[in-house]
Amino acid sequence: TPSASASGKSGNSGSTASPKASTSKKSGSNAMPDVCTLLTRAEVSALAGGKQVVQVDPDNTKPTDTTRFCQWQLSGARLAVFLSPTTASEFTQEHGTHRKVTNLGDDAAFFSGHLYVRSGNIVIDVYASNGSDDASEKMAKSTAVKLLDRI
Repeated sequence: TPSASASGKSGNSGSTASPKASTSKKSGSNAMPDVCTLLTRAEVSALAGGKQVVQVDPDNTKPTDTTRFCQWQLSGARLAVFLSPTTASEFTQEHGTHRKVTNLGDDAAFFSGHLYVRSGNIVIDVYASNGSDDASEKMAKSTAVKLLDRI
């Protein structure tokens, strides 16, 4: 299980790991929290309409790594969340042409199944697969709302 997050949050991180690469390390001040500790299995299940979490895939990086990842495999759904550093101009450059999402973080866009939300100098990338496109987008938005309160 990855070590405690930089934000001090805790939760159910699961037990099954898969090798996921992280970006290069920067100073500790840019450290991202362990994504798997930001949502419990029960919360992820509720976000997916009650579907059971069957596996959690943490990133197994160091708390000082600047990009963090967690994926929850559910019975009939999947949720993946990435946290990375960004700036307002970088976010606009990367996501300015994507479908804008209003009333979510400082800026948000939806593209190719991913919901990108900027909160200050962090971008939350949420990928949700929960049956239909509408159900997946709703799950991604609900996940982002929860995470915005925790990062």
